[in-house]
Amino acid sequence: MPQELTYEHILTLAPDAGTAQRAKSVAHAQRWHTIEGNGRAIWGTLGDPNAPYRIAVDFERMGFLCSCPVRRQPCKHGIGLLLLFSKANHLFQLVETPPTWLADWLKKRSEKAEKTSAEAAPSRSPEAETALAEKRKQNREKRILQMAAGLAELESWLLDLFRQGLATLEGQATSYFNDLAARMVDAKLGTLARRIRQLPLLMTEANWHEKILSELGEIYLLLRAFQRMETLPEPLQDDLLSLAGVNFKKEDILNLEAIGDHWLVVGQTEEAEDGNLLARRTWLIGEGTEKTALLLDFSWGGQGFEVMFKQGTVLKAEVVFYPSAWPQRAILKKFEYSEAAFSLRNGHPKLATFADAYAGALAENPWLGRFPAFLENVVPIFHQKQFVLVDSERKQLPLDTDELKGWKMVALSCGRPIGVFGTWDGDLFTPLSVVVEGQFRGL
Repeated sequence: MPQELTYEHILTLAPDAGTAQRAKSVAHAQRWHTIEGNGRAIWGTLGDPNAPYRIAVDFERMGFLCSCPVRRQPCKHGIGLLLLFSKANHLFQLVETPPTWLADWLKKRSEKAEKTSAEAAPSRSPEAETALAEKRKQNREKRILQMAAGLAELESWLLDLFRQGLATLEGQATSYFNDLAARMVDAKLGTLARRIRQLPLLMTEANWHEKILSELGEIYLLLRAFQRMETLPEPLQDDLLSLAGVNFKKEDILNLEAIGDHWLVVGQTEEAEDGNLLARRTWLIGEGTEKTALLLDFSWGGQGFEVMFKQGTVLKAEVVFYPSAWPQRAILKKFEYSEAAFSLRNGHPKLATFADAYAGALAENPWLGRFPAFLENVVPIFHQKQFVLVDSERKQLPLDTDELKGWKMVALSCGRPIGVFGTWDGDLFTPLSVVVEGQFRGL
């Protein structure tokens, strides 16, 4: 086991405080039917003897596997197994050949790591960039033709709705929206289809007229942009294709220029997408470049993520950004963990400078969903039944946070200015981590 994985550090690998606490009750040898390991991994079984849970921890790139139904990984069983190993590794039976279920999982992880290394190997060349640019151009032209019929139908639907008034939506069955969304999927407009399916949810809110009008306005702006795609700058065309659901191939992205730096993991969220799909967003800040990067990973059916990143971890990495008018999403070309000290230097000293930066980002990409920002010298308070951040000029920023995190921020601040990293969606700021007297803390 890596030396840095002490009992205390293992607890920080849990996705939340509750999982960490529950894992302690699992870290007792008498609760396990088997606990085994070799030079690469440890594994064990516990629970119902007739259908036990199978748990494993891979020390290479730190991965967790558990057959329990919990979606968020690592679960208490994986953390508990690691805690048990840290305090009583002599109880684990040495087994050179792991069971089939584990061998298959380790093989897939190794193959994926080898594939990533192979994809990262090619060097960037003018010829490769030219070929990629031509390929993206051809993809854009193809998708525009595919989307034409769907865009025309959606525009007709929106204009009819605006003429008749939003009140005509009241009483409409869910199938009314789903049928239109299905036709958008057929026209390769998956993102617009998803937004149309969500309209009935907005209509359940008290101020649904404002919400619906805002959402339809954004959809219409997207529609008009798609129709005029050929006249837009190329980076913005790439943004539109991404919004339409077009995925860039990883090997193509890895051929683009990589940015080397020390990167701090400043925030992480997990959100349930369609069905059993879990999306994880990991935010990084570069120390020298002062750039912010978003790593977007997906897990299907609660299988967990290939690589675990914990808030506060420093990575020495090469990052490649996806093509965009305001680059945000990125992938790691290669990385290793670093023990180097890290200094955050890209913060906004006032909320006014944050607002200016957000306006500038929107000018580059009007469909920016999340705007990441590190705010310096702000004080979290509870004001008029809501948590807000207040700067030195007494300007306020409303927060989207639960009471636990909100009061935790207030307690850490004690009325003094702190640094807060989070994301802004145009209405509310979601805090993900704080810096108090030079010390980084995740929320």
